[in-house]
Amino acid sequence: MQDAGPGELAARDTAISALREIFGLRGYDRTETPMLEQTELYLRKSGGALSSRLYDFSEPGGYDVSLRPEFTSAVLRLAADRGVDNGTLRLMYDGPVFRYAGPEDEDGSKTRQFTQLGAELIGPRVPAADGEVIAMALEGLNGLGITNARVVVGHVGVVLAALSEFKLSERAKLFLVSNIGELKRGQVDAVSEKAAVLGFITDAVIDDAQVAADRERLALTIERVMTEGIGVPLGQHTGSRTPEEIIARLARKLSQADNPEDFKRALEMLSRLSQVSGQVAETLDAGSELLASAGVPAGLISDLREVLGAAEAEGVSRDQITVDFGLVRGLAYYTGMLFDIYAGDATEETLGGGGRYDGLTRALGYDRDVPALGFAYNLDAIVETRTRELDPTSDLALISPAESGSVGSAIQRARELRTSGIRAAIDFENSGPSESGSSGTPAVSVEGQGER
Repeated sequence: MQDAGPGELAARDTAISALREIFGLRGYDRTETPMLEQTELYLRKSGGALSSRLYDFSEPGGYDVSLRPEFTSAVLRLAADRGVDNGTLRLMYDGPVFRYAGPEDEDGSKTRQFTQLGAELIGPRVPAADGEVIAMALEGLNGLGITNARVVVGHVGVVLAALSEFKLSERAKLFLVSNIGELKRGQVDAVSEKAAVLGFITDAVIDDAQVAADRERLALTIERVMTEGIGVPLGQHTGSRTPEEIIARLARKLSQADNPEDFKRALEMLSRLSQVSGQVAETLDAGSELLASAGVPAGLISDLREVLGAAEAEGVSRDQITVDFGLVRGLAYYTGMLFDIYAGDATEETLGGGGRYDGLTRALGYDRDVPALGFAYNLDAIVETRTRELDPTSDLALISPAESGSVGSAIQRARELRTSGIRAAIDFENSGPSESGSSGTPAVSVEGQGER
């Protein structure tokens, strides 16, 4: 964690003010959430992926709490608590976040505290909303003078839908998606070894009839437990689901049997799909052809096409967009489009990113899914990227008491300048002789500088 001096703060404040104005013109209003939240909020959101990066502790009241590592989960909690079901809600936020990283980690050289500024669009499920968020993320950077920003877009919804064609369990699909980064780097053997350890790839033959029988047996067991009335509540957020729907859902969750051959075919398909990236038209066509060759409906990519079309309608040039089917971030809650933002040809340090997470409210413990998407900038990285740095003393008028005739006259002159909106201060660096009749008050004799 680092100190921030006048120069850094001036640049950061200028960026925050400009971005608030840009987002405000699009109808986004500011919100603020606590810096300290119950740890469970972040574990529910990330599926435990953030657990090693939280600054967590037990407070005097006995609650397990954490410094916030990001804003999204708290903003969604706020929206759900206040009844977002009645329409669209546009919110923006900014402030410090905290994430631990060990020296050996990928982010080990970065600061553990940094500033985020972002926005959430809650309510609409249409691709046009995704286009708005992508366009606004680039528009904000353009307003700060970063005119070479570009966006890399992926779609975890397309990946999950493609994997569903192989009749895999949720556990198997999540395993494959969580390892897509290694597949993208060509480490198929390493992923296969992990899959074998977890039992996804075995020498045993498990056919579809056996899987169906297992599911039927589990469903009958659950139904008997419910009808016999064993007094164990199944949860308070069942919504409007019927007992039959609850039984079927539990059966699907409990049945983790996967056909090894189906898993291998899915692994092969995903290892190839994760390599597909590039310009919009060529990459979408290549992705469609690959899915078709694997026996997966190519039409699954249509949602991504619509999202990119909506971004173009918002004014985003295709030259600013790269499509990457191997883009899957570590946070487990994304359900659709996701993107990272870079400046120029940079590929290592992102300026921010975001995506769609329609199932996050249910993951946080609510009884309904609320469509939502958003993004956040790493504001510290943006300030470093800006070509024009602010000098905190560049526009400061220094008033000389010697030239003004007295300290009182200099104070009056400085006050007049500040009333006119000009930064002004008395320069006490060099003391001249005391004023006649004073009791040791120095009359400073320094030439004014920077006055305008």
